[in-house]
Amino acid sequence: MMQQQTPKPVVIKFPKFRIKALPAVVLSVLLLGFMLYFVLPVLHIRFLDWIVPLMICLAPLLAIRRLRKILYVVYPLLALWLILAPFFSSGIFNSGSYRRMIGEVEKTEFSDLVAPVNLDQVPILDSAFAKDLAAKKLGEDFALGSRVVLGNPTIQMVDGKLFWVCPLLHSGFWKWITNTSKGTPGYIKVSATNPQDITFVRELKGKPIQIRYQRNAYFGQDLYRHLWWNGFAGIGLAGDTFELDDNGEPYWTITTYTHKIGVSAPEATGLAIVHAGTGEIKYFPLKKSGGIYDDSKIPAWVDRIQPSYFVLPQLSWWGKYVHGFWNSVFGKRDLLRVTPGYNVIYGRDQRSYFYSGLTSVGSDEGTVGFALTDTRTKSSHLYLVSGATETAAMRSAEGKVQNFKYYATFPILVNMNGKPTYFMTLKDSAGLIKMFSFVSVRDFSLVGVGESVRSARDNYQMALAGSRTGISPEAADKQATLTGTIARFGSDTTDGRTYYYLTLAEAPDKIFIASSNLSSRLPITRAGDQARVSYLESADAEITLTAFANLSLGDK
Repeated sequence: MMQQQTPKPVVIKFPKFRIKALPAVVLSVLLLGFMLYFVLPVLHIRFLDWIVPLMICLAPLLAIRRLRKILYVVYPLLALWLILAPFFSSGIFNSGSYRRMIGEVEKTEFSDLVAPVNLDQVPILDSAFAKDLAAKKLGEDFALGSRVVLGNPTIQMVDGKLFWVCPLLHSGFWKWITNTSKGTPGYIKVSATNPQDITFVRELKGKPIQIRYQRNAYFGQDLYRHLWWNGFAGIGLAGDTFELDDNGEPYWTITTYTHKIGVSAPEATGLAIVHAGTGEIKYFPLKKSGGIYDDSKIPAWVDRIQPSYFVLPQLSWWGKYVHGFWNSVFGKRDLLRVTPGYNVIYGRDQRSYFYSGLTSVGSDEGTVGFALTDTRTKSSHLYLVSGATETAAMRSAEGKVQNFKYYATFPILVNMNGKPTYFMTLKDSAGLIKMFSFVSVRDFSLVGVGESVRSARDNYQMALAGSRTGISPEAADKQATLTGTIARFGSDTTDGRTYYYLTLAEAPDKIFIASSNLSSRLPITRAGDQARVSYLESADAEITLTAFANLSLGDK
């Protein structure tokens, strides 16, 4: 019997993949050009986004024997820098520096910074609703609506009025390539206070608006590539805000920044302003003077220099590292955190501020105060007041109209009778504004709702006047008292509540409003009675009373 032979293994030899020196260098250079043109890394040691592209560009050079040993050292060093730099830049080693990033936080009186609410200037439209209205306006032009999309709306002060401004952007590569010379034709302005005031701005002074440089453009018209190749390759570029100058000319404002703590903690260093049509670039560096940034050389029409995603983390670090890093992990003594969400409000000085609530760690419903940060200089003001968070205030407003199942938008902060007050709109399931609401920050059970801003204000002030909360100390010195003869007296029922209106012969230009919650004498008061009224001084023709006494009926 023949013995079966064991089959010999078959060895398949693959040819070694080798690249000669010259092709390797050429490939490396091509990769470098691709990375520089399309990836646009920040070429600075304080940034990390250049490391991985560099490692990819160097990879073909591994085929060159003379460079291989060097690259075997370079790659681990780059990897170590990528790992260790963020670690040593963290709060473990730099908690004090992180806390000082926001600068000095000044304690201030709320009324000193925020002017009393002007009902005609209360922004009742949020970003989502403004964009919906702009989309409907855009939809009126069927041909245009198929080739452009709306950019993110930006709230800004234009000629003393608040507007949401939405730029028109290219809807894709092929739409861009057929409109490279003309760009997109204009922008849409939506009044933040009047949903009927919507303007499609296509031209200025008889010349068409052409937005060529934008995020949705390609190659040389891409906004960030345009900046990168014009001297901004070695500095960080944060955000792109669409803003209008005093003449309605469209610009992009982009914040330049560096990292202050190793490779972390972004800090604004200046502002690049790019004309959306011509691409002209103007740069304004930010310099500190007296501990705060000097923005005097930056055009006044620019509302925002400091991005919200720089300011809010810095506020968070200020509250988190109050006693160093380890206290934020274990003891957690005196820690503060920023409440979810923020908004932009305008102060007495017509400057915009980021508003954010501050609450103690572990508290879900209550705030210990709130911070207002200048969106240009980053100067921050702290107002200490115990009260409700924005979320709690929203639920309180929704509870007032729970039978309608309306939902509240994120509130803005207003000054009502010298008291910080949340204002929000109430929407139905279709996203349409149905009602308005004011909620006290100090006591979120004090709620006023109405189908108009004025009726909601009156409802709220009546609740405020009859509550234990009363008038805030900082507003007490603005309270006026007047004694005289009632010239006219009447009543009106609005939203199920009876309001009483009266005028005094001694002040015929003022109409005073109150409800029976303020005084039980009001329902039996009539013209000719002697009365003493107290109210907060206001330029409004209709003023809500804070106190009422009918002297003819024996009140003292």
